[in-house]
Amino acid sequence: MKKKVSADDEKASTMMKDTIVEVREDHMISLSSDSKPIFRTAHFLKPISDSIDEPSFKLNPFSFVFEPDEYPLKIHFNGWRIKLFEKWECWFEQLKPKYESVWKKAGIFDAIMSTKSIIHKNHNLLFGVVEKWCTETNTFVFPFGEATITLEDVMVLGGYPVLGDPVFITLQDQEMKEVEEKLIIARQTLSKTKTGMARATLWMDIFTDKGSEIEHEAFLVTWLSLFVFPNNKLVRSYSLPIAIHLARGNPIALAPAVLASIYKDLTLFKKAIVDLSKYHVGGDRYPLELTLQSPFYLVQIWIWERFKNLQPQPMPINHGDPFLFRWHKVKPLRIHDVRLALDAAMGDFIWRPYVRYADKCGMFYPNEEILVPFKKDLVDQQMLSFVICLRVSELVGIDSIEQYLPHRVAMQFAMDQDVPSYVPRFNKTKVIAWKNYCRPISDKNLYFPSKIFEADASMRYAKWWEQSVLDCRNFVKNIVQQKRTPSPRKDRPHVGKANISGNVVGVPPGFPTNCVETLVFGNFCDDGSRTKIRKVDNHDADVPNENIVVDAPSASNLPPKHNTQVPFISVEDRRPVLKEYRCSGSSADYEKILPLKRPVSKDSIELSNGGLKEDFKDANGRQEAKISGDRVCLFDNEGEIHNSSVRNKVMVEEIEERDHEVVVLSKDQYLKIQEELARLGRQQEEILRLMALREKKDEELRQQDDMLRLMAKQQEEIFRLMARQQEETTVLRNQHTPAPPQSSS
Repeated sequence: MKKKVSADDEKASTMMKDTIVEVREDHMISLSSDSKPIFRTAHFLKPISDSIDEPSFKLNPFSFVFEPDEYPLKIHFNGWRIKLFEKWECWFEQLKPKYESVWKKAGIFDAIMSTKSIIHKNHNLLFGVVEKWCTETNTFVFPFGEATITLEDVMVLGGYPVLGDPVFITLQDQEMKEVEEKLIIARQTLSKTKTGMARATLWMDIFTDKGSEIEHEAFLVTWLSLFVFPNNKLVRSYSLPIAIHLARGNPIALAPAVLASIYKDLTLFKKAIVDLSKYHVGGDRYPLELTLQSPFYLVQIWIWERFKNLQPQPMPINHGDPFLFRWHKVKPLRIHDVRLALDAAMGDFIWRPYVRYADKCGMFYPNEEILVPFKKDLVDQQMLSFVICLRVSELVGIDSIEQYLPHRVAMQFAMDQDVPSYVPRFNKTKVIAWKNYCRPISDKNLYFPSKIFEADASMRYAKWWEQSVLDCRNFVKNIVQQKRTPSPRKDRPHVGKANISGNVVGVPPGFPTNCVETLVFGNFCDDGSRTKIRKVDNHDADVPNENIVVDAPSASNLPPKHNTQVPFISVEDRRPVLKEYRCSGSSADYEKILPLKRPVSKDSIELSNGGLKEDFKDANGRQEAKISGDRVCLFDNEGEIHNSSVRNKVMVEEIEERDHEVVVLSKDQYLKIQEELARLGRQQEEILRLMALREKKDEELRQQDDMLRLMAKQQEEIFRLMARQQEETTVLRNQHTPAPPQSSS
């Protein structure tokens, strides 16, 4: 009997087959200059809307008339670091030598190190940017476009990993359960105190310097409770399983959970501002106080990193320091009108601030754009982490599930911007949302843009923005005139056009376009069932949907190490098509796209009068072949055509095999260079440490010399006093000694 496939299964299957990047030729316009549109190959993040009238809501880039000083709204930032906990810092320094390697294995070392930084708060700046928050899209809406805090920002600024198990992971191992029981008993002990609450400060008193066998787990519980998922400085039960896994080096995907909490607080903050600006203040309906539980300081750091006109002078940091140290105790700027500064910041907005510090932030930012075949020996964790940041998904937090829509802010990843499509929600349960986040993507290649590339927007996006944003009728005409950055702008090669050697332009030589390998990190469906796939024939199926799993198991049934599905991505290679199509995972749409390599038909060989003229070089830069128009001729018999095709095919295979070895070697060289830079950085740190130690020893020697000289002077003075005293004693003795009697003659 054939099993009936639900609509959710069909949508999940459609989204699983979908790619992340769409490659096509289009007219592109710069958002930061008055240059004319250019027709080039562009890379767009999907899903892309077919119509500029698709969104069901209007975006408003302008602020509500709200003045913080006129409304007594008090904000409690429970996750903001206003001072260092001396007890915590001592505990951290005590455990660091022993557990640093474990923290690095779990991907949380930088996040723990960042707890030593203090960020000064700027209330007016926060109020101004929160006014721009759109609760429907989880983006800031500025006059020049949308922008938002992404997983990339949380990775770089906070040091949190995007890969790993979910935050609702349970404990399956008996030894882990015994540790959890001990932690629960300690927490219950604190609940019996006068306050009746398990405060983190009292928790530290129990385990600090006590030699407990569960001290490491207790330390991580404190870190999670104070800095990652802060909740009134209390130790919460949900942090115990997470801490136990992290203490064993098991990675947990903390970045999506942290970002979900930030999105939630931004929405609460924005709604409070809207309510206060529309209605009278007071009463229970519109409270005068608002409590935010997320690490909200990351919002202010995000503003400082991206708005040059709002950025104070950052602190220099050493190699190996967390990125957040750039803003340690930095004094905020005094800004007269934050709203005006944000609205006029088109020329001051930095779309990719972290590429300048690629060696410090641990992200994969290549110097040149690269199309990497998805093979295990060519893809590392940094690449996969970047891919996760590009894909629409659901963010599973501790107490919320938020939607992640990077396709609306593609230029933050050096991807070109097109009209974003609506993405339906898949947030019925945490299990369903997590399966959507870690759904596998079976694609052929990974596309990484150059770190110096400046992305553009399509002309249809400019028209859509003009229609969608209120009071922004002349968006295309009123683009602020500004020069591009000094970095040379390079047009991307037309991906999809094959050269004479059979290679695809834009694909590194030796990387076959059909080279695909599926990386599976754990099982995707916990019940072992196969994913149902249907043929997509309708228009709505073109929109990538989240993955829905029917009869999903409960969170308690999830095995701890088999829920981490690291997605993988490819850039869809295709011929340019003049007619605008939306890229989907359906077979019907793929038939619309011309293949890269078409078989040579003996009956349909057509050569233009100009002939063919394509030059190509191998990886060593030597010109291997050149076919010019005057050398192209029609063969008179089919045998010669067949022989020529065979020779060309053999030549292509030889070049591909030779270039593949070169690209693999280039990848190895790149990794070796990164290792050498890291080694040199460590050597520099060691040299600086030795120099500091030498200076300290020199200072000690100088102090010893001064002490010896002082002692010598004192000794001389003592000797002088002793000699004088001896002289005086001799004089006195002579005075009191009677003269000897004179003998009579």
